[in-house]
Amino acid sequence: MRPHRLLATLGALALTCSLAACSDEPQPIIEATPSTGPTSDPPPSSTPTATPDPDEPESAKDFIRRWERASTTMKSTGETDLYLAMTKDCSSCEAVAQQVTSIYEAGGSVVDQGSAVSSILRRGGGRGQVVVDYTVEAQPSKVLDSEGNVEARFPGGKSTYQVNLERTQSTWLVTRISRLAS
Repeated sequence: MRPHRLLATLGALALTCSLAACSDEPQPIIEATPSTGPTSDPPPSSTPTATPDPDEPESAKDFIRRWERASTTMKSTGETDLYLAMTKDCSSCEAVAQQVTSIYEAGGSVVDQGSAVSSILRRGGGRGQVVVDYTVEAQPSKVLDSEGNVEARFPGGKSTYQVNLERTQSTWLVTRISRLAS
């Protein structure tokens, strides 16, 4: 890949990965309801899966934690299938996955040390949907080119996102995600 094209890809990745898929989509159409307050995130578990344990209903909070682990796995491996399997018609999610795919197709990689969800706050819901704000504390990450040279660095830090989730029979799906102003 030509250097200017790789840099353009990296710039797009900076906007999508470090902002975790900011969206120009309209604000949630679900009316907000009173919050139950933030919660702490337990330590991350094993590798995420596309579906939770079928014997236990998955909460929206547990889904968000699994979603964040899937995002880290996608960036670290270049494999987008699991991440995309957890979405439904989410254009910003698809854009992040495409940027990751572009980097790996060019022979590059992403070194992502992960992130932890530090708080989750329900904003509203109804009719099988829920709107949630969550805060992520991300570790530094970097993008490497095909020769292993660092093309971009991201310092990490704390960011808050709003996500619309749709309930399915066995789990949740992300239908929209956007970064909230700090």
